[in-house]
Amino acid sequence: MYPRTVVISLAVLALLAACQQDDPAPSVDQPEVVEEPIVEEEEAMQVTPPADPSLDDAVEMARQDLAERLDSDTEAIRVLDARRVTWRDGSRGCPEEGMMYTQALVEGLYILLELNGEQHAYHAGRDGVPFACPAERSQPPLERDSGARQ
Repeated sequence: MYPRTVVISLAVLALLAACQQDDPAPSVDQPEVVEEPIVEEEEAMQVTPPADPSLDDAVEMARQDLAERLDSDTEAIRVLDARRVTWRDGSRGCPEEGMMYTQALVEGLYILLELNGEQHAYHAGRDGVPFACPAERSQPPLERDSGARQ
């Protein structure tokens, strides 16, 4: 009797395995799970980081923006400070009230311009594209880089 029970059990298991679908349709109640590709450590080390944005290019972009916004000549704009910095979080030193930001250090740029005696801060993240940050929101970066332009 024992062998007959084993044979029947194996037959039932084989039928169950044959009835299962390889890729069942997702249930309406459950979200579809998308698996991220596995990156081997060797492949991850071969990824080339983007080139460093040029500080001079960022300064020129900021000067152009300020000149356009205030209808002025770029030659009238003085560069008081321009440097690579580390921002405290994803706000890049210019947090907006009510917004949430990543709590991680962000490499970027800080540019301080002067026009007609008024200072205008420009901040940038890793991409090096500066944006005007209103004085009431502008926060200092974590550290001062020795490569500042004056």
